[in-house]
Amino acid sequence: MLGKKRVFAFILLSLAAFSFLGASVMGSTPVTEMPKTQAGAVAPVKSDAFGFLLLGKDSAAELCDVIMLVSYKPSDKSLCIVQIPRDTYFAYTDGSYKKINAASRVLGGSDKLKNKLSQALGVSIDGYVEFDLDFVKHAVDMVGGVEVDVPCDMDYDDPEQDLSIHLKKGVQTLTGEQAVAFIRFRSGYLRADLGRMDAQKLFLASFAKAFSERVSVSELPRMLLMSVGHLKTDVRFDTMLSMMTEMRQLSADSITVFTLPGEEYQSEYSGAWYYILSHDGCESAIGDYLADGEYVGFDRGGLFTDRKRAAIQQIYQRNIPPVPYTFMGLMEQGVEVE
Repeated sequence: MLGKKRVFAFILLSLAAFSFLGASVMGSTPVTEMPKTQAGAVAPVKSDAFGFLLLGKDSAAELCDVIMLVSYKPSDKSLCIVQIPRDTYFAYTDGSYKKINAASRVLGGSDKLKNKLSQALGVSIDGYVEFDLDFVKHAVDMVGGVEVDVPCDMDYDDPEQDLSIHLKKGVQTLTGEQAVAFIRFRSGYLRADLGRMDAQKLFLASFAKAFSERVSVSELPRMLLMSVGHLKTDVRFDTMLSMMTEMRQLSADSITVFTLPGEEYQSEYSGAWYYILSHDGCESAIGDYLADGEYVGFDRGGLFTDRKRAAIQQIYQRNIPPVPYTFMGLMEQGVEVE
């Protein structure tokens, strides 16, 4: 069994291996053979920082319900996980729908979103790992469920998204299917998508605990083989191997998790809710936690705002600081979900 301080690092190593196997299957390479390097695949881990997108997509509309930027800095042995709310306003298209959750589909793939976000955030994003939500379901079932304190009764149905959520408030062990429902639920939270971000933090810590207590290294090959059909990545094998080797030394107190700072906004035209990023808050957070020597500044092209709308501009220009958590703090103290 793994010590609590190395639980999350081990999970990320497993995710990296899942991604490699998933990519090899999608490329029709037998998983018993080492795959050939794909054209355009990213280079081995850099000495300063390596960043990649984690994108969790629903199966119905190909929208991203989970968007995270993970940045690993070998120089100071630190890892940062940045949650990007799915409702984030992002002018990646001339169309009226500018929520970031549709960007991968509209732009033509996760690699296109990776490049667009890298330019907008002002940091290097070297690769992506795309997974469907069945991956979460299988991962949770593989560890025998996860114990979560569900913050409220959850009841929501959306036939168009093939989504049916019915969970009772209180501490309970969630199955894989229930866990997917838990991390997708948002309608009952005071701050909607931000509430879901905090619930996902709780889930991550609960899954880490279950993983560390119930999964041994010898069981990983079976788990990997059962997950290969649910992942896609452009990160090549030698990069994965470098990351797996270097990240073994990470401790839970060297891992930081936060949501990009901003505020909700309801469109006066469509009535739709958006999440508007705070320019100064994001620039400060990215500078502190993500930036390497090549940092050029946050959103130089103004893609996260609409200068023609005063209400959006007011939020964008407001200095809203991030609320960072260490992974150790999440495991020991949790986070209050409004």
